[in-house]
Amino acid sequence: MKRQISLLTLATSAFLVLCFVSFSSCTKTGPEGPPGKDGEDGLNADASCVTCHDFSDDLLTKVHQFANSAHGSGANVDRSIEGCAQCHTSQGFRLMVDSGMIAAVASPAIINCRTCHKIHETYTPADYALRGSGAIAMVMGGPSAEYNYGTSNVCANCHQGRTVTPYPVAGGDPVSVTNKRYGPHYGPQANMFIGKGGYEIDGPMPYSNSPHTLAVTNGCVTCHMDGNPVGLQAGGHQMNITYNETSKLLTGCTVSGCHTDAAVVKSMFDENRAEIAALELELETALKDQGLLDAEGYVAVPATLTQDQLGIILNLKLVHYDHSYGAHNYRYTKALLVNSLAALAKSSV
Repeated sequence: MKRQISLLTLATSAFLVLCFVSFSSCTKTGPEGPPGKDGEDGLNADASCVTCHDFSDDLLTKVHQFANSAHGSGANVDRSIEGCAQCHTSQGFRLMVDSGMIAAVASPAIINCRTCHKIHETYTPADYALRGSGAIAMVMGGPSAEYNYGTSNVCANCHQGRTVTPYPVAGGDPVSVTNKRYGPHYGPQANMFIGKGGYEIDGPMPYSNSPHTLAVTNGCVTCHMDGNPVGLQAGGHQMNITYNETSKLLTGCTVSGCHTDAAVVKSMFDENRAEIAALELELETALKDQGLLDAEGYVAVPATLTQDQLGIILNLKLVHYDHSYGAHNYRYTKALLVNSLAALAKSSV
């Protein structure tokens, strides 16, 4: 038995040796060939990123200012359906501005850096260029209504009134209104700034614009994105003007060449806003007293309204949704309210 095991072991060993010799002869390589040509060095990825992401305080400040703004809060991003998504979501805004399309958005993102800037499209400083910065043809105000104020044009894409149906036409027949929310929708600041979109009913005041309409080159940006921001509370990419409830960042007014004393500006600002707020309340109360608005300020539908009644309601909503109480265009705002009040009083006699 032992002899058989020994013979078996010997045979196995011999077989393994043969296999090794055979495999070695199959995998043996020839002499090494000449070295290849060195390839070119690739680009340093860090160098490309650092062009914009230099981790300076300036970039960090802008990021945190915006995060503390109403735009960066994410409020109302759920309004991602067609007709809303173009201003309430980042993807919808880019689609509208880049291609002119308006569509619903799936998995909507809040307004962010790449909404207004061309972030990560060229990986160069050109990524900070503004999107949709050309002149904006307004939805309301007729064919001549155009907003063209430099870097603030991107704002006017959304901060304008939306389509109003039916739109009042002087001398037209009475119309039926079934939508209690009749009006220009929220945020018609660009309309108010250029003085276009209101129903200019005859009255004691002429319709004219405040000097801002001609004197301020960059519109909204001049005051709302002032280059001397108050921390994360106002100015810069935070965009507020009022902070700490009553304080005002008004250095944008004094450096524009129009005003020299911030204290005087604040006094005018507060007085004018108080006057416009009182006129707005007076007009709303008068419309309620005539049964044209309900207790909450909505149109008392269903309603059949004259063109003047429809236009007066439009004027009230335009002023209310602008929410600047005359700061954007004091003369035009006051004329809309004063003339609407006079016409309403005359019609009720």
